[in-house]
Amino acid sequence: MTTVLTQRKYRVAAQLATKTARTVGLAAVAAFALLLAASAVYRSVTGQYEEYAYYALMAVPLVMIGLAWVQVFRTYPRALANGVTRKETLTALALFGAAAVLAAALATQLGLVVIGFFSTFEGVEHHRGFYGRTLTESIVRPAVYFACGATAAAAMLRFGNRAVGAVVAGLAIGLVLYRQPVVQFVYTEYARAAGTSSTAELGSMLLSVDLALAVLFSITAWLLLLRAPIRNKKA
Repeated sequence: MTTVLTQRKYRVAAQLATKTARTVGLAAVAAFALLLAASAVYRSVTGQYEEYAYYALMAVPLVMIGLAWVQVFRTYPRALANGVTRKETLTALALFGAAAVLAAALATQLGLVVIGFFSTFEGVEHHRGFYGRTLTESIVRPAVYFACGATAAAAMLRFGNRAVGAVVAGLAIGLVLYRQPVVQFVYTEYARAAGTSSTAELGSMLLSVDLALAVLFSITAWLLLLRAPIRNKKA
């Protein structure tokens, strides 16, 4: 009995991962394949270069926010109502989040490889403007968006006043969505004062900011969920 209870958090995490893979995962793969085929057709018909599959990779941030929001908002109250402890539920969600982030990172890298393999255009990096050029960047990028989505859901669950929860959720999402132009502005001013400019330095600064935000949002979501009221199951 003790072993069964000990493994409960892992079963919850596995169920979330399996369900997500069968729904969001398959839909993402199908969308990428269709866009890849559309690119090939467009190039063969018009003779001009176009890569639509790249937009599937650019949608990863929004997918991660939505995935985290929906799963945390649904899973947390249901698990508590079914007798799963807060610690077990939080651990399960953390494990699921880690799996989702790693899957997104691997999918991003694989997607870039596939695009490069089928591409007929040379001289331009497909990931220009998309800092998923390394596995580390590909992990941190979805991590900050998933943590943001989890924080938004946690805020909605924590506060009885939905308006307050919506404001907190909006601030979290706004902070993530507008962080890049802010970082670029700060770096531009710094580079202007120093008389130097480097794309690598800008990428490194943005990566550091995203890593810090991912940790901050993860802690915030955890603390909010620890204080979230337990809703009674509807009869």
